[in-house]
Amino acid sequence: MTAHKLIIKIENVIYDNFTEEQICGLYTPWHFVAIAIFFILAVVLLFFSRKLNEKQTKIMLWVIAILVLVMEIIKIAIRIYRGDGYDSYIPLYFCSLFIYAIWLSLCKNKHLKTCGYCFMVFGGIPASVCFIFYPSTSLMIYPIWHLGSLHSLFYHFLMFYAGCLILLKNLYTPQLKDAIYYIIFVTFFSVIAIIVNHFLGTNMMFMGNPFGLPFLDAIFNYSKVLYIILVYLAQGVALFFAGFGVYALVEYIIKKRRMKHESV
Repeated sequence: MTAHKLIIKIENVIYDNFTEEQICGLYTPWHFVAIAIFFILAVVLLFFSRKLNEKQTKIMLWVIAILVLVMEIIKIAIRIYRGDGYDSYIPLYFCSLFIYAIWLSLCKNKHLKTCGYCFMVFGGIPASVCFIFYPSTSLMIYPIWHLGSLHSLFYHFLMFYAGCLILLKNLYTPQLKDAIYYIIFVTFFSVIAIIVNHFLGTNMMFMGNPFGLPFLDAIFNYSKVLYIILVYLAQGVALFFAGFGVYALVEYIIKKRRMKHESV
């Protein structure tokens, strides 16, 4: 067997020819195992991370940034080699923005750093939680052991951990005025996504089509422009304010408990 044929055979085993029984699926035993590992590992790592100093925390962020970049480059290279469509490898989905955000968070420029932190907290954390409970782009397509599933699960785990880490270590204290940073960041990539979708027929930032979600299909069929506007507002505006509301509520509860404890 030649090296080329061996590579093709390995690719077929890893990427193709899966029956319905082999595909993991949603809310199956293996999916619940993935959910459990996701949160247990996050709690354990964050517990030990509380002892990191600022320098060590930033080194950890550098490691995560390099890791997700290398993972993405490998994924893109494999999918281009296989001749997959643009949708499968152009890093312009909402969760893909984590790659850019974490590198911005490592910048010395205050404004760029804040843009990165904002997305990591208000975009990355909720998006990673949504993914682990609804991993439609991996576990609905591949077995749990498949490279695509493992990549997606690990990528979203790093996104969740990194967002929680900067809050835990007080590298970033969310403020309502930071909405402008989040909106600018998401808007920038949304504009690029709309342009790419127009010329390549892709679904970047999920602005090209509703990805088979019935409640969005009706809006899309009524008006594509209205659909794009609503998706943009949901991702680029509403998510920040919803996330900030949750953050403010948690901070309020913690503050009240501290006051109650100190008064006893």
